[in-house]
Amino acid sequence: MKIVSLKPTITRKDLEGVLDCLINDELTTGNPVKAFENSVSELTGNKYSLATNSLTSAYHLAFKALEISGDDEVIMPSFFLREPLSALLLTGGKAVLVDNEESSLFPSPEEIRKKITEKTKAIVLGHTFGFHFDFGALKDIGVPVIEDISHAAGSEYEDAPVGQKGAISVMSLAPAMIITTGNGGMITTNNSKYFSAMRDLRGGGDNTPGFDYTMTDFQGAMGITQLLKLKDLLRRRRDIAKMYHDSIKLTEHSTFTAFNEKFAYQSFPVIFNAPNDKAEKFWKKNGVELAHPIERPLHDYLNIRGIEFPISDRLSKKVYTLPMYPTLTKKDIEKIIKTLSSFI
Repeated sequence: MKIVSLKPTITRKDLEGVLDCLINDELTTGNPVKAFENSVSELTGNKYSLATNSLTSAYHLAFKALEISGDDEVIMPSFFLREPLSALLLTGGKAVLVDNEESSLFPSPEEIRKKITEKTKAIVLGHTFGFHFDFGALKDIGVPVIEDISHAAGSEYEDAPVGQKGAISVMSLAPAMIITTGNGGMITTNNSKYFSAMRDLRGGGDNTPGFDYTMTDFQGAMGITQLLKLKDLLRRRRDIAKMYHDSIKLTEHSTFTAFNEKFAYQSFPVIFNAPNDKAEKFWKKNGVELAHPIERPLHDYLNIRGIEFPISDRLSKKVYTLPMYPTLTKKDIEKIIKTLSSFI
């Protein structure tokens, strides 16, 4: 049987929470969603949280709260999720892309600073694959940062929960994320002005027109039960990552950093010392599905030549991720490690 690359961790408790909502006719945006929002505020240490129906919606509301439009610029990595670019196109703002630092999943803080102009209204950065970006290097930058914690929810950076470094932080709740509600997003902030603007624009109220970006109650119920087991989910991901790290050191292939028990490991990225077609053929033959997590960098969507973002362009072609989810069995992990060790 093939080991799939990505898989949500859904338990009986999750199903029971959803079923309770359906039995009680809780389908819109009521108490379960509010309880989920409160739980996320406790998780991140931020005062306000707002559930949405997708990560794109969360970004759109964040950009609207920051009053981005027209010729306003938003800096974001080219090697990144496409949702912030999709949301920015809805506002009329301009994406200013930055290339990654060599041998890194992130742009350098110095390159980000170089991109800032008088038109810059926000900077989008995230903890790609659950590895932490050094937000301390951008302290006092003078531009609001949107921190994407989709891949790192529940982990800590500088002894504080992720989500506290951004003026606004966002989180995806898609099936491949640390926790999932099937789909959906979350926004969290300590800024009451931003929160009020986003809450009104999200819709769901009786008197205020909005975008109808609301989350359903049964999604909220699943989010609550997912959060209850978050520590166990992260512990399991780290245990698997440690085994992968120990194995890859014995091969000619590479990953990006040494093992760190603080990382969330939403994914385990690898670069194979082999052509892509050879790698894909070998792993498929051995019954293990690889993921190509960011197959199109953002500059490609904007029809910008790869030569202008050479590192992001190369990473989009070369980075694969090994299967990484808590329900992998001991037998599954042994098979993945054996495949990794035998791939020359």
